[in-house]
Amino acid sequence: MNHLSRIIGFAIVASSILVIATNSWAEAKAPAPAASEFYPLLGKWHGKGELVDFGKDHPVNVKLTLSLSCKKVSSGWAVACNMMAKNGAMLMTESDLMGVDPVTGQAHWYAVTNQGETHDHLAKWVDAKTMKAHYAWTQGGAKMEENIVFNFKGKKSATWSSVVTADGKRAGQFSGTISK
Repeated sequence: MNHLSRIIGFAIVASSILVIATNSWAEAKAPAPAASEFYPLLGKWHGKGELVDFGKDHPVNVKLTLSLSCKKVSSGWAVACNMMAKNGAMLMTESDLMGVDPVTGQAHWYAVTNQGETHDHLAKWVDAKTMKAHYAWTQGGAKMEENIVFNFKGKKSATWSSVVTADGKRAGQFSGTISK
């Protein structure tokens, strides 16, 4: 009987420890409040876009069909998105990971494209419906900047504009409208 009592006692203690550890872990993995900034992007979006290259001689304008799919990842601490923009002659894809540094409060939008671009945009929500993101780099001696603005029109529609400048002059723009 003594042996059976020890086994039952051990099982009760082990179960209690497991319940306490599970509850503590569940509390620790709850989404950080700042990560919810990116939740308006969640879901499946479709729409139309326009890509403009302001080249040296004359602008090139390309119309594209868009799809964007975003979901919570890392137990809600981040949002991951996949974008595809295409027409009969062109295909652009982008994978994004968005989250907020809990120490600094800085929001990041990390993007990688099928054209070899890899950017860590610094993002901020200027109000409940508007997100701005910025990335700066040097390329071929030119100071490059990308500025993105997302405007949400309710929960099921949004517009965006991504403007790239080289030494302060507009070099390209990608903009459009998406809806759920």
